[in-house]
Amino acid sequence: MRRYLLAVVVMLATAVAWILVLPEAPVAQPIPFNHAKHAPVGCQVCHAGVAEGARAGIPQGDLCIKCHATAPLRGVSEAAWTEVASGHRIAWRQLTQIPDHVRFSHRRHTVAGQLACASCHGDMTARTLPPGRVPVRLTMNTCLACHQREGASEDCAGCHR
Repeated sequence: MRRYLLAVVVMLATAVAWILVLPEAPVAQPIPFNHAKHAPVGCQVCHAGVAEGARAGIPQGDLCIKCHATAPLRGVSEAAWTEVASGHRIAWRQLTQIPDHVRFSHRRHTVAGQLACASCHGDMTARTLPPGRVPVRLTMNTCLACHQREGASEDCAGCHR
């Protein structure tokens, strides 16, 4: 009986370690966007709402064609560019997920808190391809550590519904 119990404990420990330690599968984005090349224009140009809203927008083709009359020379196929230029939504895959019970505002962090985007999203200005995984994993501990470091409120009601 002990041998079976030991086997079950080992299997459960392996399963828990598998879930907690191994990284999630990488996410492929529809367009290999080069953040490094676009860094001089600033995050807020493509991610509208970052300074005035709760959410930062994800850019769509209508914004791309304001600067790009033709497909960029590298990375975007002619077929993909035709889709973008014709107004079809770009099926970006969101990496950072915030639980429903958490109240989060980009404006409160970027304007009131004066945090750089890299604080939560990592240094995107050096990336030549979109990240396949969340650059900075946001957890309760990550957020609390930042609030403590920055001297921000740690009152539960400030962030939790």
